[in-house]
Order: sequence, then C-alpha cells, then structure tokens
Amino acid sequence: MSDRHIRAMLRGATAAKLLDGWQGPHLTERTYCIAPRHAAAIERPLDYVIGYCELLAAAGVEPLYRESEPLF
Repeated sequence: MSDRHIRAMLRGATAAKLLDGWQGPHLTERTYCIAPRHAAAIERPLDYVIGYCELLAAAGVEPLYRESEPLF
C-alpha cells in the first residue's frame, strides 16, 4: 500500500471522527503515529498501519486524497 493511499485513508478516518489525528510516514521504516479518538497516540509500524487502513476500508471509510499531493 502506498503512503499516498495510507495518508488518504487516515484523512478519511479523521474526517469520520475515528481519529483525532495522525502523522507520518516517519523514518526509513515508514512508521506512522496514529491518535485514535479515545486512546493515546502511538507510533505504529507499517504492517500495523496497512492492516488498520484495510479495516477502515472494510468499515466503509472513504479515502480523502489531496490534488496537490504527489502520486507516489
């Protein structure tokens, strides 16, 4: 899963009020810090974030892409 798609899914989850926010990717391992609505923010490895995005998609969360964002 590309970072562009991950960011779009996390934006969608934030818009749906499932997340308070997120940051990433960080470091060469492409980790992301995810802040769920009712839990502490924590840095998560790429595999976790991909699984999380897949769960968001299964729950009906739509990705929010930015036109100004690079395609990679």
